[in-house]
Amino acid sequence: MNTFQLNPDMIKVARQAKGLSQAELAVRSGLSQSAVSKLEGGLTPQPPEDVPLKLAEALSVPASFLMQQERVYGLPVSVHYRKRASVGQRLVEQLEADVNMRLLQLRRLLQGVDLQPELSLPFLDIDDYGGNAATVAALVRRTWLMPSGPVRSLVDYVERAGVIVVPSDFQAVGVDGLTLRVPGLPVCIFLNQNMPGDRQRFTLAHELGHAVMHRLPTPDMEKEADAFAAALLMPEMDIRPALFGGVSIQKLALLKPIWRVSMGALLYRAKTIGAITDSQSGYLWRQMSAAGYRKQEPVELEFPAEAPNVLNDVVQAHLKDLGYSVEELAQMMHVGEPYLRDKYGLHVHRPGLRLVK
Repeated sequence: MNTFQLNPDMIKVARQAKGLSQAELAVRSGLSQSAVSKLEGGLTPQPPEDVPLKLAEALSVPASFLMQQERVYGLPVSVHYRKRASVGQRLVEQLEADVNMRLLQLRRLLQGVDLQPELSLPFLDIDDYGGNAATVAALVRRTWLMPSGPVRSLVDYVERAGVIVVPSDFQAVGVDGLTLRVPGLPVCIFLNQNMPGDRQRFTLAHELGHAVMHRLPTPDMEKEADAFAAALLMPEMDIRPALFGGVSIQKLALLKPIWRVSMGALLYRAKTIGAITDSQSGYLWRQMSAAGYRKQEPVELEFPAEAPNVLNDVVQAHLKDLGYSVEELAQMMHVGEPYLRDKYGLHVHRPGLRLVK
């Protein structure tokens, strides 16, 4: 065992992914807190051979996970917490660790398949377009030859452009989504899988806006991404006829399943494009509040969240085409079988991935 070198970063990632402190890991592993601290600090690169096994058992990961010589990444500036003040540091660390674990797994999974995007993912710096996110959104729609009107499946377009969409459990930390560009991987968009369909679509469009418009953080990047999302899902020229001539709660409810965005997003868009006045907007928002729709829109108007396919297809390509067993795939990814089954449901394989020869 001690012919391999423990990676202090992997110990920390596995610990934080479990939501443990160093003291709690020490208790679980039977090591002293000082020993755990030194291991994470890189001060004990070659511990006794039983130490990696103790750590692995305590952290519910294979010992090989702790020996991966990979780099870990911090969270992007664009991560938006719904209630940041109430989110403890441990939850933030757990979020970062979960994201890093998925990146490690993606890197290994993508070595065995050749993903060939059908669409290009443009980079259109918003500063080159006078800060006009709607113009950028229109260019993306044109680049992807999207027909006018509502977008039937946004996740399909995003995945066809080579983006990996990763369903994730961000509920506890209050994050809807985040976008990462790391060396050696396609653009990755992590989405909170617990969101309703309308919120998921808008979040995906918002994160796509970051991927297309932003390389460096700016003070206005969140507002710009929201404006991009609204214009991508509800282009002014397309939605204008539906919103002009009077907007009511009933009309918003009628338009929601057609445009597949929330009633709130439709109302905000109506104000943005000048379909209603400030006073009309305020009146309708008060009606929304009185009906409780600002917290929960009518259940009968909900629609299923769009399901990403590429990540599951990559897993299926290993199982079906490359002949991996679930056990072998778990070993290759340095995860346990229960983790693999939980994070990557084994769905029906769809063709479309070309194996690397």
